[in-house]
Amino acid sequence: MNKAIDGISQPLSRPVSAVPIEEYIAEMGFKRLGWRTIRRNLLFKASGQGLYKKDEINNNWKRGIWLYFGEGQIGDALMDLAPRSLLHQHGICMDLLTAEHLSEVFQNDPWLNLVTSDISQIKLEKYDFAIVLNNKRRALNIKKMHFKKMPWISILENFSGPNYHRSGFSTQRFVDLLNTNISQPDFNFHSSQKLKNSEISYLKEISLKTLSSSIAICVGGVDPRRTYKSWDAVLKILIKNNEKLFVLIGNNNGISDAIHLTNTFFTTAQFINKVGVTSIMQSHALLAGAKLVVTTDGGSMHLAATTTTPMVALFSSSIDPKWRLPLRNSVISISSRTLDVNDISPESVAHAILSLQSCLQVKIDVNASNDTSVKNPQLKP
Repeated sequence: MNKAIDGISQPLSRPVSAVPIEEYIAEMGFKRLGWRTIRRNLLFKASGQGLYKKDEINNNWKRGIWLYFGEGQIGDALMDLAPRSLLHQHGICMDLLTAEHLSEVFQNDPWLNLVTSDISQIKLEKYDFAIVLNNKRRALNIKKMHFKKMPWISILENFSGPNYHRSGFSTQRFVDLLNTNISQPDFNFHSSQKLKNSEISYLKEISLKTLSSSIAICVGGVDPRRTYKSWDAVLKILIKNNEKLFVLIGNNNGISDAIHLTNTFFTTAQFINKVGVTSIMQSHALLAGAKLVVTTDGGSMHLAATTTTPMVALFSSSIDPKWRLPLRNSVISISSRTLDVNDISPESVAHAILSLQSCLQVKIDVNASNDTSVKNPQLKP
């Protein structure tokens, strides 16, 4: 039992919100969790890296290398690396070594120096310490191969438990490792997903007036339960309510959905179809330039969360939206009652979009005329 608890206990002085441990244990079982922890502990001991692991960031450390491996999703990276701003504030210069597609995301980052996926660009002797995601083998492979005897700290330690507030966890972990205290507003800033690298030059190829009047819809997805399939029903309602400009964003897995939408509504709506033809940061630029974003919980949602664009986000029941979304008023989340986002009705999605649009328009009108009345949109079904 103790071994099972060890792998799902947060190594934090102030735990962040998460799925209750009792629910996770009921789902996974004590025996399975216990054996998982024992196996990982044995692999960690065999790595020899326990000799160099530290439980605090030394005051004399000024240069670090962040070895971000073990997770390949953009959203996870944006959350795990959110508190790089806290390290920067403490005068610690960080370089980032990670996978190529994640390296692209963090290029020219204001809180990082060198960002690369090429180990040959790294000069080992200039670093005081390394940061590794957790104590698992995948996360430690690069550390063990190229930075074997370098002091290092672990963000998650052995934690591999239930779903949790990921960026809050990472931020609290660094607060503890730095042995410091920060105010709640500062904590909120450092735990926010952030990027300052939109490819503004890419937007010159697009009508900015059209883009800024368009609703961005993020189509496709990897997990069928997090891939919304009723965009056509949503668009039908939006078009009847005079929303007729849309930009479609997504990877190759969204191409068929994009073709379906453009073919279905080619006589009644205008589309900027960029599905499967943009880089990650070009998609980020489109999300930043649109007037509103509609997306399911995934990489595009996390990219949108780093912008100021108003957003409607769809979630399954397994994730609390507060663990993923930015703290601002121009965001609406809709949670399914099940593990499948497709159980969210198109009417709910369309109403959220039009309601957010109405609120934003009221704010503009108030600034212009001091008219403080708020009217709820009347949907045309």
